[in-house]
Amino acid sequence: MAGSLKARSPGLERPDTIIRKTIHHMGSNCEKKYYMHWVLWHWPEIVGDFIARNTSPQGIRKDTLYIYSDNASLRNELQMMMPQIVQSVNNYAGQKMIEKVAFSKPWEKSDSEGIDEIRMAPALVEENMGRERQKIPLTADEMQAAEELGATAGDAEIGMAISGLYRKYLQLQKLKLSRNYQCCPKCGRLMEPGTLLCSSCSRGERERITAAVRQVLRDMPWARYTEVRQYVPECTPKMVNEQRSIMVQKLAADTDVNDKESIKAKTLVMLYRCLPPDKLNEENITRALYNLRFDMHRPKDYKTPRRYEVIKLGRR
Repeated sequence: MAGSLKARSPGLERPDTIIRKTIHHMGSNCEKKYYMHWVLWHWPEIVGDFIARNTSPQGIRKDTLYIYSDNASLRNELQMMMPQIVQSVNNYAGQKMIEKVAFSKPWEKSDSEGIDEIRMAPALVEENMGRERQKIPLTADEMQAAEELGATAGDAEIGMAISGLYRKYLQLQKLKLSRNYQCCPKCGRLMEPGTLLCSSCSRGERERITAAVRQVLRDMPWARYTEVRQYVPECTPKMVNEQRSIMVQKLAADTDVNDKESIKAKTLVMLYRCLPPDKLNEENITRALYNLRFDMHRPKDYKTPRRYEVIKLGRR
């Protein structure tokens, strides 16, 4: 799989490789903490599904990984396997992280900031809004309004369903107001406190911004984030990179792999390399299209050339 990704995205690094390099440059303490969490998050991959289902990693304190298990017989078996588990953990982390594994009671505190103690955050219990909604009382006027709304349906069964839905709606609105939900400034719908827009308006705003980003890239294929932001101030680097990648893929799929002269091919190179028109030359176009060769339209009789047949040997 990795080889396939590399072949289809030549010159691009995998996201996990970029993350690891970034963490490494942030310093040894940060890197060590990252890999401590990495081990805890990937516990099933280290020990296998059976052990993972019957054990729960609690955290790492200094050179010891603490795990919890309520299966007494399994604990006895794991005591004999501790050296293999230690080796597997260190191999997965790519460094000597722990020296031993010990059993403990469940840890209740969440992740600490100290480098010598990394804890697993306890699982968040998702609130059942439906159950909480049922506890909200309605006034006599609200109940009457629900009955009157159902009576307009003309059919008794449909009317009961409409009345029930309206009562649930009123209960949910009152529950949200009791939780300090605020009205969305655009549509007036209640939204969670601390948010600027409701989910619907937020999605619409994002679609508007990304459409504006795409328009700028159509007009100026070479534009980088700082240039796009001049026309779309609300955009983020992630939005620009996402839209550029989508446009490159779509345009590449519609461009012949042997085409180096058309406006379409040159636009593709400008998008891919962020090159303005005055910087385009034969070498830039050749290199960019060669890198994109697996994403472009290829005739049935197309045979992928070797690199030195397309790009001259030697340093660029």
